[in-house]
Amino acid sequence: MQFLVFAAFAMVLSVPESGPPWPTIQSAVWTWGIVLGHVALVGIVGGVSSRLVKRRLEQEPAWVASAQACLAHSNFILRVIIALGFGASVYWTAWVQQVDTWPFVARIWGLDELLVLAPFFAGVLVSWITLYPADQAVRRVALDLQLWGSNPARPVWSLWQYLDFMFRQHVLIIAAPMTPIVVAYDFSQRYSDAIYEATGVFGAHEAVVAVVAGLVFLVAPVMLRYIWHTRPLPPGELRDRLEQLCRRSGLTYRRILIWESDGMIVNAAVMGLFRRVRYILLSDGLLEMMDDEKIEAVFGHEAGHIKHRHIYFYLLFAVLSMLIVGGITELVMRGAMRWPDLMPSREVLADYLQVAAMGLIILVWGLGFGVVSRRFEWQADLFGAQSVTPPEAECDQPCFVHGTAISPSPQPESSASPVCSTAATLFADALQRIAELNGIPVDARSWRHSSISNRIHLLKQAARDPIRPARLGRAVIVIKMILLTGTTVGLVIAAWLYWPDVWTRALASGPGAK
Repeated sequence: MQFLVFAAFAMVLSVPESGPPWPTIQSAVWTWGIVLGHVALVGIVGGVSSRLVKRRLEQEPAWVASAQACLAHSNFILRVIIALGFGASVYWTAWVQQVDTWPFVARIWGLDELLVLAPFFAGVLVSWITLYPADQAVRRVALDLQLWGSNPARPVWSLWQYLDFMFRQHVLIIAAPMTPIVVAYDFSQRYSDAIYEATGVFGAHEAVVAVVAGLVFLVAPVMLRYIWHTRPLPPGELRDRLEQLCRRSGLTYRRILIWESDGMIVNAAVMGLFRRVRYILLSDGLLEMMDDEKIEAVFGHEAGHIKHRHIYFYLLFAVLSMLIVGGITELVMRGAMRWPDLMPSREVLADYLQVAAMGLIILVWGLGFGVVSRRFEWQADLFGAQSVTPPEAECDQPCFVHGTAISPSPQPESSASPVCSTAATLFADALQRIAELNGIPVDARSWRHSSISNRIHLLKQAARDPIRPARLGRAVIVIKMILLTGTTVGLVIAAWLYWPDVWTRALASGPGAK
């Protein structure tokens, strides 16, 4: 859902002020019909799906695993409807132009873009409301299973609690940092000529947006700390264990926080580039439903993201994706200007490229970010398992770490730090437990994390074959080098293209200049 929210913002920002450059539906009746119709379609499909899941669970309570899979499938279908319906509203109707005609819209920077997004948010809200009965039914069955097993459990959340959490978790986490970027974008577009006259730099208005986006990225963890309802983890044995893990690994952070979700979410997260704004979050459901060893393993996974500097390279991916798309559109624009008789005017071509650029951004993120993220997640899984490696006396499985493996150890130069078999099993059990408590099918695919079953399989493979972590480590190094090199080269090329006067002066004043 978070990627879908990001994509919706990208769609809105891709539309020129005058609307799409191609012919669109201008009828107000048809425009409103499409805008509201896709929201209504979401409600109908969501309601039918929810009723089917609920009725099946009432007839066969043991059907809970299939119900979870059906609920996940319904969520996917609704997201596709929302994306296609909102895309049609933005690109094929006069919705953007109609919003611009509303009173007071032009007076507030970014207000028109946020109002254009209203049908998207309405569709998301309707999808949650209609699927809530199915989610509630699945969670009630899971609650019964918890009570039968004498495990602690909270009552299933109310509709308001569900909507509040989903909005904060899936929408506000993207919308809050994106809003100031939208405002900066609107400001830069309206005053692009004035910014150019003041700086003398072509494309300076785009640099304004980039600076604002960078500042937002730096302070976003502080924003999200309050968006997600967090509080510091109180002193105690668990916090001592987690702090000791961080000291042992040389990790720095500002605070360990409890992420409040009314006990409904069992998960953890890390955010922040630098120590002063870096937080590690553990959900209240994780603390209530799992023992300290498994919590430490999950915490170790989040610590692994810090240890391997994944957050820095996520930022590099974002910068590189913008450089790639910006470079492609700039080359197309410059190439097209060589044949002015065959091409539309520069203004019309710029409008087409603006839409195409956002489409390319979504494509690059959709295809590339998942590849990068999944490998970072697997590396963090290995670190989480390694962080709970027990003493030799407590390891009861054949293990390369403790020298009790049956097969001979691989050559030292071909292996990275091995994974203890007992620790891998512990972390795999933690992942399995997280899937069960969150109502996630273990085989459900994840764009960012891979499926739980695949992650468990990779962990156990790493414990049986120490060469596996070494191969993953080399793959991650290659990814990091590509991101670092690509970003560096892209920045140099961008500086050459957009600031030629700066380079001319630098060369003129360099060694040998007269």
